[in-house]
Amino acid sequence: MSLGNSPFFLLNLSGNKMNGEKTCSYNFKSFRLDIEERRLFHNDVSISLEPKVFDVLAVLVERGGHLVEKDELLKIVWADSFVEEAIVARTVYTLRKILGEKGNKQKFIETVAKKGYRFVAEVTETSEPEIGQLAEGSDSRQKDVENFPPTANRQLLTNLNSSAAIPKQKTRIVLFAVGFLSAVFLLVLLSFNYKSVSSGNPKEFKTIAVLPIKPINTTNRDELYEIGIAESLIYKLGSIKGFRVRPLSAIRKYAEIAQDPLAAGKEQQVDYVLAANYQLANGKIKITAQLYNVADGQIEETYTGEKDAGDVFAMQNAISGEVLNKLLAKFAVKSSGSTAKLGTTSEEAYRLYLQWKYLYDKRTLPDARKAIEVLNEAVRLDPNYAQAWAGLAHAHRYAGNWGRAADIDEEYRKSIEAINKALALDANLSEAHSALCENKYFYEYDFEGAERECKRAVQLNSNSSMAHEIYSRHLYCRGRFDEAIVEIKTAIAIEPTSFFNQINYGAALSYARRYDEAVAQYKRVIETEKNPGSTAGWLSITLAFQGKEAEAFEWFIKSQISQKADEATLQAFQTAYQTSGWQGVLREQLKRFDEGNQPYYLAATLNAQIGNKDQAFEYLEKSFKRRELWMAYFQVDPRLDNLRGDPRFDELVRRVEVK
Repeated sequence: MSLGNSPFFLLNLSGNKMNGEKTCSYNFKSFRLDIEERRLFHNDVSISLEPKVFDVLAVLVERGGHLVEKDELLKIVWADSFVEEAIVARTVYTLRKILGEKGNKQKFIETVAKKGYRFVAEVTETSEPEIGQLAEGSDSRQKDVENFPPTANRQLLTNLNSSAAIPKQKTRIVLFAVGFLSAVFLLVLLSFNYKSVSSGNPKEFKTIAVLPIKPINTTNRDELYEIGIAESLIYKLGSIKGFRVRPLSAIRKYAEIAQDPLAAGKEQQVDYVLAANYQLANGKIKITAQLYNVADGQIEETYTGEKDAGDVFAMQNAISGEVLNKLLAKFAVKSSGSTAKLGTTSEEAYRLYLQWKYLYDKRTLPDARKAIEVLNEAVRLDPNYAQAWAGLAHAHRYAGNWGRAADIDEEYRKSIEAINKALALDANLSEAHSALCENKYFYEYDFEGAERECKRAVQLNSNSSMAHEIYSRHLYCRGRFDEAIVEIKTAIAIEPTSFFNQINYGAALSYARRYDEAVAQYKRVIETEKNPGSTAGWLSITLAFQGKEAEAFEWFIKSQISQKADEATLQAFQTAYQTSGWQGVLREQLKRFDEGNQPYYLAATLNAQIGNKDQAFEYLEKSFKRRELWMAYFQVDPRLDNLRGDPRFDELVRRVEVK
């Protein structure tokens, strides 16, 4: 890092510039930032800022018009602590609220994708005279010195000005020496801070994937052993400090007998893989587990144990406990002492719960319906099964989200009932708080309540991909794109092979108008997706936003083919594009709109894009009354850009915001 380009060198957050000029304040729009007094004024009214918020604003304003990278902000503002990059985005979001940013109408801070931030409002400075000018003055010297900041240099200036015997040349030499020594001291300080930050950063988490347990005898395979033991191990290993364990949803796809552990480890982007097999005989279960180092392919640890297979839950707990102790000893680490609870003593209820997890991860409406049936049976078998109630809440929420002819109000009611039962049994169940968060922003439009519940879910289980992903969607609904992208990236880091997370990352980029990045993300997903239908559709829309209509139409047709559109439909779209371009394709889609479909997703957005504002608002009104999930997005949806500025849009915003 160049010292000359460092905000510490220019400002040092104290108001003293190294060129001898003291900046009293910075003025931008109706704001004044007083560096020396560490105060922000709006129309001469003081605004209270937290110390770190002030520091970030000071750095951005002082570097007005220039990029300040996130790493640089971390080193400057948080040099004395260890924090994650997400704190920068959260602090900038706080600043934007304080400054009253309103889209592009009142813009202060610009986000530079993947880099950092730039203060874009015009800034003017109010400064005091240079030190040399103070030294050369006669009648006003003492007054100037008294008004100078009370720093360590003030006494030196007083002495210099009170001594008429010191020639002007000597004064300049002394001042030059003071400035030089100050610069040297600052350089040493910067070096110390930089070394402290770089050497003090904690080591990254080790990551591990626990594969489904494979049977030696494949005649009678049983998910209760293969997935159940793996989940028990995931719960236990999740308590190791400094480790992150891939969730069950990420690893259950590796249940094939011939699965290569190292290939699975590379796909999951982990440091270690725990692969095991089991054999049932004479009422006993024998387990052999091996810990693979993914980088070099070596087996670093082996566990062998035999337990009574009669009590499945006791067996799972005993085996996972012994494996945990072996790994604690190997890595010389400690357990946090807390692990997730299984939640039931009913083997059949647990088996149904495992089935629900599989169905929910498929993310289709028929599977959501099946999941509801499965979980209703699970809670019938064990009414005190909190995790099953939370799962039921998510299944009803999902059916309400995507059911074209669903009774959204009824699905919401059933979801809330399930949440209340889950929380009555376990108030600290992350999955229940996530379900409540999603209901609050998708149905109730209670965005403050959603924020509270999503944060609680993440706090209770920071290793939950679901908690981070649901929070991410809430954030980009609110236009908090930097924070949303941090959360969805965290979800992906926990579960890198989840298509749902990867698609939602692309959606966050699209809503943020970061179209180049969104296109690249969608194309990465399509490369590994068996059925690219929905992703190809999102890619097509995003390309159209960029004005790349030919490529947009190409992907639109691929999306239609993936969704099994017939030849007549494909030909109709081809004709529409050839005669009227992309607008023709949008009109052809609108012709095929079924009133049973969600009025927002097709009718409102298509009418908005082709300029039929009255019809667009008509369908937005229907969507609002129906409590569709899409109304949580409408304030940031690029497809509705033609409607912004219309008083009807502002009125709809008001109605959604007041719920």
